[in-house]
Amino acid sequence: MGQIFNMENPVWKFMGKVTDMFLLTCLWLLFSLPVVTVGASTTALFYCAMRLASDKEGYLREDFVRAFRENFKSATVLWLMMSALGIFFAGDLYFYHRLGGSVGKLFFWVFLVLAVVFVFAAVYLFPLLAWTDAGPKKVVMLAFVMAFRNFGWSLLMITSAMLLITAALFVFWPLLFVSAGGIAYAHAKILLFVFSQYEWRQT
Repeated sequence: MGQIFNMENPVWKFMGKVTDMFLLTCLWLLFSLPVVTVGASTTALFYCAMRLASDKEGYLREDFVRAFRENFKSATVLWLMMSALGIFFAGDLYFYHRLGGSVGKLFFWVFLVLAVVFVFAAVYLFPLLAWTDAGPKKVVMLAFVMAFRNFGWSLLMITSAMLLITAALFVFWPLLFVSAGGIAYAHAKILLFVFSQYEWRQT
């Protein structure tokens, strides 16, 4: 019986992780409400997720708020840039898909490839900002390099995120309550391995 109430019990540890993911999801949603703060909120989300993935002790709410404040300026700049590029690619893809013809098809595929490159790099942007003291320009460069030097891991992160979101929307909706935290935690496990291959000074 004593083993049931042991906090090192795998069941309790699992429940603790689920609770952390739920809390992170709530914090991410709350701090993302103005929309313009999504970048800072996502950076704070990954900062906390990577601390959890590396089994570092801390207080999630306090760590989240601190990371949000410290990275607000850089993360907001990156978020606005990403939003602008995302709108640009979406508009071009829609336009050339509707245009049709050989020219329309050519440019549609060109912009589709560029959009895929953009998505792969985007996976690394906010985690890098949370994990290093590099500025936005260097973070963008590092994100592109890492995304394609670690193509398999990048593809796995994108695929796993899409599968979890799809499962939450169409199979088991309660997963939505841990979606952001769950995706960040799963990605953090991979990112810690990827980041360990590079030398830099962590924040």
